Parts: sequence; structure tokens; C-alpha cells
Amino acid sequence: MPRQPNRSVYKTVVVLWLSLSIGSVVLALVTWVQLSRRLTASRHAFDVEVSSQEVLKLLVDCETGERGFVITGDEAFLVPMLAGRTNLAIELDHLVDIVRNDPEMLRRVAGLRDRISVILDRFESVNNTRRTQGFTAAKGIVATGVSKDLLDDLRTELGQIRQAPGHLVAIHLESTRKELLRASLTSLAAGMLGIWAGVFAFWLSRVMLQHKEREQALVEAKLQAERNSQEKTVFLANMSHEIRTPMNSILGFSELLDGELHEPRHRQYLKSIRSSASSLLQLINDILDMSKIEAGVLTIQPEPTNPREIGEFIQTIFAEPALRKNIKLECKVPDDLPRSLLLDRIRLRQIMVNLVGNAVKFTDRGSIDVRLDWEKGESSSQIVLNIQVEDTGVGIPPDKLEVIFKPFVQAGANREKETQGTGLGLAIVRRLTEAMGGTIFATSTLGHGATFHLRFPNIPISMRLPANEPQSSEAGGDFNQLEPALVLVVDDNGENRQLIASMFAGSDHKLEFGSDGLEAVSKARTLRPDLILLDLRMPGMDGREAFNQIRKSPGLEAVPVIAVTASTQLQDEAGMRETFNAHLRKPFSKHELFTEVSHFLPRRAQPGEPSERTTNAPPLTPSPSPPEFVAELHRLSKEEWPTIRDNLAINETKAFAGKLKALAESWPCPALAEYAQALAQRADAYEVVELEEQVNRFPDLVKRLSEPN
Repeated sequence: MPRQPNRSVYKTVVVLWLSLSIGSVVLALVTWVQLSRRLTASRHAFDVEVSSQEVLKLLVDCETGERGFVITGDEAFLVPMLAGRTNLAIELDHLVDIVRNDPEMLRRVAGLRDRISVILDRFESVNNTRRTQGFTAAKGIVATGVSKDLLDDLRTELGQIRQAPGHLVAIHLESTRKELLRASLTSLAAGMLGIWAGVFAFWLSRVMLQHKEREQALVEAKLQAERNSQEKTVFLANMSHEIRTPMNSILGFSELLDGELHEPRHRQYLKSIRSSASSLLQLINDILDMSKIEAGVLTIQPEPTNPREIGEFIQTIFAEPALRKNIKLECKVPDDLPRSLLLDRIRLRQIMVNLVGNAVKFTDRGSIDVRLDWEKGESSSQIVLNIQVEDTGVGIPPDKLEVIFKPFVQAGANREKETQGTGLGLAIVRRLTEAMGGTIFATSTLGHGATFHLRFPNIPISMRLPANEPQSSEAGGDFNQLEPALVLVVDDNGENRQLIASMFAGSDHKLEFGSDGLEAVSKARTLRPDLILLDLRMPGMDGREAFNQIRKSPGLEAVPVIAVTASTQLQDEAGMRETFNAHLRKPFSKHELFTEVSHFLPRRAQPGEPSERTTNAPPLTPSPSPPEFVAELHRLSKEEWPTIRDNLAINETKAFAGKLKALAESWPCPALAEYAQALAQRADAYEVVELEEQVNRFPDLVKRLSEPN
């Protein structure tokens, strides 16, 4: 494919061609104007010559008539002379008109007129002498030769007058010849350039056409690639759904069997089943995560996180695999590391699981050290979090230290172990790290291990305490901790219904089952359950349509509905968060099911446990509510309070309390003043739990103070 020509060359050629074309036109115009002038001058010279010859002829006629009259005395010889005299006046006037624009010629013609007048007078004098004194006297006058000399001088002058324009004509013709030659050469050059420019334009148009065709092909290829990517994503999501559905039964029943098998050999079989299923599930998750990352729709959701929990999590997950290989696993966290940071706990866990999992896989002796460290950030409420994962394994070749972060690329240091993975782990780690605003790189000495360095700058410090962490997925949940309830389970897969029934086995809860959307709606309206577990993909009426029908039923508007699905499509995930009360993704463990259900079913009260936590909140008594006061309260509630609620930063909370105090003093409001004082006191004392409760009461206070008395 030819390369697209340089636009500057194209512009230069066009400008040169236009300049020469315009120049040739101008030169041709000037040449033709000058040629016209030369032709006019030539015609002028020709007229001068003809008129001069006519004057000379008329003079000769006058001389001939004068001589004939002198010799014969016959008046008939004077007729030509008289006619010539008349015509001479006319011809001289004509000659004056011809040379009128030439001062020099006009002067000479004027002198010629005077001389002719003298000669004619001389002829007339001779004629008169012939009439009065006879032939001899006239002959004597003619014999003096005066008339002849005057006539010779006139001939000479007329000859000079004729020759002067002729010389100019010769000069003009030479100039005209040169100008015509120049004009011809310029026209020839312009014509040749025009032909070349036309050929160049034709070639350029072909090149541009080919370039556009190539661009069109690239656009079509891009669209096809996007379509292929979308089809790949849909295919992966569908395959994931089809795999996750039976995987849910495999892992779920394996979990239930774990407590019932006592034969070591049987437990080993079960362990192998669970390990293989977990590995398969991890492969699926890696591929789906990479698909989400490439699609650019993977979201990062920061939340208050205790970084020490990451170390404890790693110890919990990898302590047993490391012990089996006789590897020392240590997680070191400095004591002064802040206990609550705003970051995506789930994604950070995923990063650490990939890194430490690789370290365990490729390390057969020695140790694995996970180190967390920190330094001050750009402000007092931010830090830089540094994490290192160092192992004493096989190491990474120097030429692979960068490419290992690309999808499906492996270091090649241990082919046997590398065949156990997809080659996506480190690619996902880098993408997740960058999505969280961090960086990652690796250092290694081949045969002596590798170190992965992570750096997360400007991580906000949160005064909000991290949420209580769930137990390990290996631990179960006791459904009898919850108040007995009627639970409707709807799933078209019988094994999934049996699995959920087994998880609830031995509890005081009552379960009812349905196999499709129509049955879900019918039983919900009839049984009025306390909770519904609803599968999404079912034949006929699917879970979403069934949910909409349930919500339209009187008395079922507020019944909790947990979506249960094996789908991994991004739009499904977003839709479930917005539509259902919660969602549970297959495969799930008994503990995960218990955790979701416990959000909607009340816990059984323990002996001596109060039903509600008492608080020492200040009285929220109504106060006067002028429009300006209410408007400022609402502005603070919408613009500043959400930030205080999410971060619970001490300094920002104190500043917020100061604004409330100033507002309470400007518009006397004891309730707002008491609230601001209590908020400031809890911030000063770093009473995080009480501070959070106090902050969360602000919307209620705004509502009360906005109500008319």
C-alpha cells in the first residue's frame, strides 16, 4: 500500500503551478499588448512613407508643369501644377495628422510645409516671368538652379522622414520577436507543468482513494473486533453461567459432606474434589475479570479497610499450603500503620491472593515475606501504602520482568508449574493496581527468588471503622441464630433447591420451593413469605419479571428478595444491585448464604441483651425555622454532610461543627447548638463509634428543624 504523500509537497506543487500559470497569462497579455502597439507603430511608419512619397510625387508634377509652361508658354501645362498645389495642401495636412503624437516628426513636417511653400512660390514667380517677359527671362531664372537646389533639399528631407519610422519599426519587430519567443517558452513551460500537475493530481487522487479504502478497512476491522469482543464477552458470560450452576452443587454439597465424612480416605477424596472445583472456579474468575478489565467496566469501590486484615487474610488462606511445602510465610505490618484506609478491600485481596499464590506455587524452599509499609502523603489525611511480596523461589528471567504482566504470558522458569494456570494472574494484578491508582513492578535474581513491589499513593485515612469482616468461606453459619421465618426458594434446577434445603437443614426455618417464575408469583401471593430466594434464569417467566409481579402484589411491596444467579454479565450485576434487595452469585457457600439472609431476618435476642442500643443524643426539639435558616441547613445537608458521613475525618468534622454552631448563633436555635457541641466533643475525644452515630443523626435534625411550629 503506497504511503500517503506529504501535504506540504502537494501544496508547494499546486502553488508553483498556479504561479507559473498566472505568470504565463500575464506575460502573454503584456506581449500581445506590446505587439499591438508595434503593429500600430508599423502601420504608422507605413502611412508616413506613403504620404511622403505622395508629397514628393506632387512636387515632381508641379515641377514638370512649371518646365513645360516655361518652354512652350502653353497654359495647359499648368493644369497638373495647379492640381498638385491643391493636393499638396491636403496631403501635408494628412501627414501632420499621422505624426501628430510624435513631436520630432511634427517639427520636421512643419519645416517641410514651409519649404514646399517657398518652392511653389518660386514656381509661380517663374511662370509670371514667362508670361510677362518671355521665354528668355524665365529661362534665365531657371538656369540659376535655385529651384533645383530647393527641390533636392526637399527630396532629401522627405527621404529622411520616410526612413525614421522604418528604423523604429525594425527595432520594434526585433523586440516583438523576443517577447513572442519568451511568451512561447513560458506557455510551453506552463503547459508542461500543467500536464505534470495533472498527472500528479491523478496519482495523488489514486493514493488518497487507496488511503481512504485502507482507513475504511481499518474501521471495519475495528468494528468487527469490537463485535468479536462483545460476542466473546457474552460467550464467556454464558459459559460461566452454565459452569457455575453445576459448580454450585459440587462445592455446596462438598461443604455439607465435610462435616459428615470421617474416613480419612473419603475425606481425601472430598478434599481433592473441592480443590479441583475451586481451581476451576478460579480459572473462570480470572478469565472473566480480564474480560471486564479489557471492556473498561471494572469498578473500584473504596471502603474503610484495615490493612492488617489483609495480612491476616493472607495468613489464613496460605498458611496451610506453605506449611505443606515447608515454606516460612510471614506478614509484617508496622504498628503505626493507620487502622482504617479508604481502598477497595476486595480488589486488594484479589491482588494479594494472586501474588502470594504465585509465590507459593514457584517456591519449594525458603520463605515468603509479605511486608506492608507506609509514608506520609500529600496531606495529613493521606498516606502512601507500600507492599512487597518477596519469595526465594525459582525467580524470573531479566527479559521477562515486564512481559509477565501481559495477558497469557508466563516467565518460562518452570514449565511444569506454569501449565497449572492461565497466565492471566499478573495481568489482572497490574490492571487492578493501576485501576486503584497504584503501580507495580518486579525485581528478581534467577534461581534466587523474586520481589513484587506495589505502591498506592494518596490513600485517604478514614475515621470510620472498617465493617466487621465475614468469617472464612470454610466456616458455616447457624441459621438458628436468626428468628424462625418462612423462606420461599425458587430455582428451576432441582439440585440447587436440594442444596439450599440441605444448608437450612436442622434449623427452625420453614422452606417452600418453586421451579419457575409463575410458581414464584403464585406462592408468594399465597404464602406471604418473610424472604424470597429467587433465581434469575428460568424458563417461561424469568426472575426479573417474577420480581416485578411480586412487587405489584398488595402486601408484598417490602418483602426482601435476594437474587440468586450464576450470570457474570456486567449489565446483570448492575441491574441486580439497583433492583433486588441483595444478590448471591453461584457458587456460594453456606456461610455466604447465611450472611446475606442475616441482613433481612432479625437475630434471636440473647438473654440480658437489650433490644436497642441506648444513646445520649441531645434533644431534637423544634426551633424557629425562618426560610434563610432552613435553606442553609439544607445546603449543608446536601453539599458538606455527605463527605463528613463517608470519611469521618476529625478536622473536617470539627470545621463542620463550627459552621453549625455559627449558624445556631446567627439564628437562635438551641437544638442545633447542642448538636454542634456534641459533634465537636466526640471529634475532640476521637470517639469514632459515637461520632459516627452523631453524624448520622444530622438528617433527622434537619428534618425536625425544617418543620413549621
